[in-house]
Amino acid sequence: MNKNVTALILIVLAIGIYFTVTSGVIADAQSVKSVNDQYSSALDNAAKLIDVRDQVRQQYNDISDNDKARLDKLVPSTVDNIRLIIDLSNVALKHGFSLTNIKAAVSSSGKGASGSSQGQAAAAPVASTPVTMINGVAVSNPTKDTVSVSFGATATYDQFIAFMQDLEADLRVVDLTHLAVTANDTGAYTFQVQLTTYWLRQ
Repeated sequence: MNKNVTALILIVLAIGIYFTVTSGVIADAQSVKSVNDQYSSALDNAAKLIDVRDQVRQQYNDISDNDKARLDKLVPSTVDNIRLIIDLSNVALKHGFSLTNIKAAVSSSGKGASGSSQGQAAAAPVASTPVTMINGVAVSNPTKDTVSVSFGATATYDQFIAFMQDLEADLRVVDLTHLAVTANDTGAYTFQVQLTTYWLRQ
């Protein structure tokens, strides 16, 4: 009989200890394990990101300096409206005429113009950067933005065609989006032109 009472007391004590002490220890242990799992996941993602960074860096280093310069001219990574306006003016002067009323406006893809420039560089708008998942790691993508340039010119047909051919042959990507032509009695033409060129927001 005493043995049964002792066993019953021990069982009651065990149950009491479980609900008052052991359950709390188990909950704390589970909480610590959850935090450790989060840290482990973060470390794994960091290691994957380092691998992706190293792969991209190696690919970039494999590109020659000449090709890097050509790529940067094809689609630049910064906005420099002043440089763009100077380059267009120099091409026109090369063919014997000058550009007038030159304006440039920077805009994001799918958004309106954010600013204009006539000899001044316009600041690019702040926009969210899309990401691509690589090996389970989110890597930001450059965003293609546009620069719209408009200007007027008075030139002969041959001069203007030579000017446009030079722009077409240039490395920088330029799209003609608007062209208006007015004939003059002098044999020259007055042209109103709008171009779109591109740059990559990093």
